[in-house]
Amino acid sequence: MVTSSTEYNNWIQNPDSLNQDHLEQLIELSKEYPFCSTTKMLYSKALRNTESVLFNNQIRITAAYAGDRNRLFKLITEKPIIGKPIEVKNKKVEKLEEIKEELKIGSPLPFEADEKHSFQEWLKLSKTKTLNLKEGSNNKSLDEKIGLIDSFLDKQPKLKVKKEAFYSPIDKAKESALPDMTFVTETLARVYLEQGHYSKAKKAYQELCLKYPQKSSLFATQIELIEKLIIKN
Repeated sequence: MVTSSTEYNNWIQNPDSLNQDHLEQLIELSKEYPFCSTTKMLYSKALRNTESVLFNNQIRITAAYAGDRNRLFKLITEKPIIGKPIEVKNKKVEKLEEIKEELKIGSPLPFEADEKHSFQEWLKLSKTKTLNLKEGSNNKSLDEKIGLIDSFLDKQPKLKVKKEAFYSPIDKAKESALPDMTFVTETLARVYLEQGHYSKAKKAYQELCLKYPQKSSLFATQIELIEKLIIKN
């Protein structure tokens, strides 16, 4: 399926028009031009528009190629699709797959324009997950290569000296285990769930209960489901 320059430019000008019919063309273009970040961004936008389950993983891959992540963030949050709210159900949920379904694990993350922190957390947590490399492996997967790129960007040497208190490994370990709840949102809680950080997700929903008492019953239900998830894992 040949894509004309006119059609491609139209996608760039009207990314909200991308739908299911464009996915195959964008996949083919990505294969033909593997280093074209614009095509990958348009593909991510199409997945977002169609609420595809592939969106969460693809946005991380696209971010590794994007020269400007702020532009990517703006693209996927423009005129965001409002997903269906999570309803409080009284039915008994016990099976692992049912719990994940109730928590919407695997569904596209609903990033809003004012949630850059949640977006960065998603990229950071995803990146950390890809750094589990096998010794002596020459055939690195795409995820591993992306992890190495992100690791290199993050570990640029900085000549900064500051005096610190007596180093305590125990205190540092406790400090790193605590999630930053300064910018807690429902999306951030979902980010933690998607990455398997269930304790952080539980903490996020507890903070949301205090922040939005009118929705405390909904968040309490989420916390209960997460506790079951923790037990089963």
